Formats: sequence, structure tokens, C-alpha cells
Amino acid sequence: MVTMRRVPSEQFFDLRGWQADHAEEYGEKPSMRVQTLQLDRPEQVGSITSELHDGNLVLVDYTPLEGDQSTLHKVLAELERAVADVDGDICGVARHWLVVAPRGVRVARKRLGD
Repeated sequence: MVTMRRVPSEQFFDLRGWQADHAEEYGEKPSMRVQTLQLDRPEQVGSITSELHDGNLVLVDYTPLEGDQSTLHKVLAELERAVADVDGDICGVARHWLVVAPRGVRVARKRLGD
């Protein structure tokens, strides 16, 4: 059965009060989820690795670790090994954001339009 998406009547969305827990889910069970994580402890690498093994993509904000370069480098090395284990991909996409992708997903190194 095909589920139709509700189309908002407004042309623009005001996202200031929007919360992800109120978002609607559409369609059938997805083959991949996109997770977000604010990385503030090295122990969280295990959560990212679990998501990769489940075939999910993770957007990682590593701002809290920026002041501790030693820990940040160790965490990034651990993430690189995890990505290599699943034949995934890892790429910085903004100043403090990484995309950590599972097998079968590659992150473009050029922005659209460049």
C-alpha cells in the first residue's frame, strides 16, 4: 500500500518551533536512517560504529572535543578504522561536522555547484 505524503499549504516553513519528535514518518520501513550525534566523549564512538554496522549514516558534530586536540585525533583515528572495517566513508562537510557513512555510500568531496 502506498502512503501519500501530506503537503503543507504554506509555501515556506517556520522551523523555529519545530521539533524532530513531532515529525511525521512516511512510507515503508527505510533501508537506512540518518542519525545525528554531538560527540563529547570518546566512548560515543561505539554508538557510531553500531550505527555503521546497522547500515545507517551518522552526522557528527565534534565541537565539544575541539579544545582537546589529542582526544579528537584519537577519536578520528578510531572512526577511520571503523569506517574501513565496513567499507564505508568519512568526510568533513563543515567546520565541526563529519559525515560517517556505511557500506555502499560515498560522500562527495565537492559541493554541488562547485
